[in-house]
Amino acid sequence: MSENSEAFNDWVNALNEKLLSRGNSIKNNCKANTKSSTNFFYLKFGDTLTSYDPDAYSFSCSLSPEGLPTGNGIITRSKTWVWPKCSGFNSWPVIEKSTKLHSVEGFWENGISSGLHTFTYCNGVTFRTVFEFGVAQGLAVGSFKEKIIWVGRYMDGQLMGEFCSIEPDGGALLLGYLVDGEMSGPDLTFLYPDLETGLRGSWQGGVMVAARQVVVNCVWVEEDQVRVSCSAGFGPEFAFAPSEVDNFGASDPMMKDPYESKYIAVEESTMEGGGQGVYAKVDLPKNRIAAIFNGYKVSIYAGISPAEGIEEEEKIYERLSYNIHMPEDEDFFIDLPPAMADLSVYCASLGHKVNHSFIPNCRFGTMYHPRWGRVRTVETMEEVEEDQELLVDYGYDLLRCPEWYRELWTRELGGGGKNYWDYKKNTKK
Repeated sequence: MSENSEAFNDWVNALNEKLLSRGNSIKNNCKANTKSSTNFFYLKFGDTLTSYDPDAYSFSCSLSPEGLPTGNGIITRSKTWVWPKCSGFNSWPVIEKSTKLHSVEGFWENGISSGLHTFTYCNGVTFRTVFEFGVAQGLAVGSFKEKIIWVGRYMDGQLMGEFCSIEPDGGALLLGYLVDGEMSGPDLTFLYPDLETGLRGSWQGGVMVAARQVVVNCVWVEEDQVRVSCSAGFGPEFAFAPSEVDNFGASDPMMKDPYESKYIAVEESTMEGGGQGVYAKVDLPKNRIAAIFNGYKVSIYAGISPAEGIEEEEKIYERLSYNIHMPEDEDFFIDLPPAMADLSVYCASLGHKVNHSFIPNCRFGTMYHPRWGRVRTVETMEEVEEDQELLVDYGYDLLRCPEWYRELWTRELGGGGKNYWDYKKNTKK
């Protein structure tokens, strides 16, 4: 682990403990003092003084004669459900505008929030901050599936100052200063998951407008915020330009990703019939994103079959050689026609060149890439040494797969009498 990653992980691990400690202190202070406030809890749910109806909520705490929560508990908005889905760079204002609030856990004095509160939205994202007499103050932390994805700071109920947004799939960071509560401005920094390679420039609402590569000199923590020192920008200018259903969009297919260029290269594979393969240029640690798998993005609702009209089975498999599905929470799949897979046509990302093996050292993952949006990745499952080929299990079914796949199974595993279905069962554990 690099010094940058170590400093960042130590900071993340301490955040929730700091919130809890401060929340308890503030709650006790608010209980011991009285102060008039009109910042009632229902304002966060979108209700007003005139529209508030206690019957629209369920309460696990007591209600005052005015029908307002008092004490510790959870308030849940009726007819709302949590359906976890989150990717990209998010902030509390972004989630608040785009997703309904499902529930709030905390302490109230006649409907006024005091101490640490946890807000859970219908997309499964939670935000935690401390309230003083109904007003948010200090550190605020967002999480998704128990991973921290955003850190900011409230001052008298307003988000301001520095922020750190953490991409939940791959762990990349977006750092800078909030503008009117938004992740926008001319000098924001994106850090790849190694926290050593970055893109710095203009962003709007968490989306890259124009940025150039930087080398990260140092990452440190100061005043509960991540700080970063980088080189001056160099090289070509990058912008958010995701692929479309049958093209690469406005993104230059020959402009290489700076992160991949640092860690991997395409060479002739040593595997029999492997063609080209991807090799590590340096030693790669376990659980490191090594390659990015981008391509055309095809909606699963579009009724498009890339192999439509092809009848011969092997030719169907050949057409779908670079076709990969996204996780089940996504509504598109990635397709790269074989004619586009040649490096003389497309080399912006190299994940499609990673070969299959039943004895892999990598697995497929996902990340939100600032240039292409959510894409597939190839991540190491173990330490991969310099000049070692990256290999991933494609996960085909032996009953529906190309002939070369069955032959490789026999060479790598089947010859020893191993049962295929036992093998598949074990790989899913």
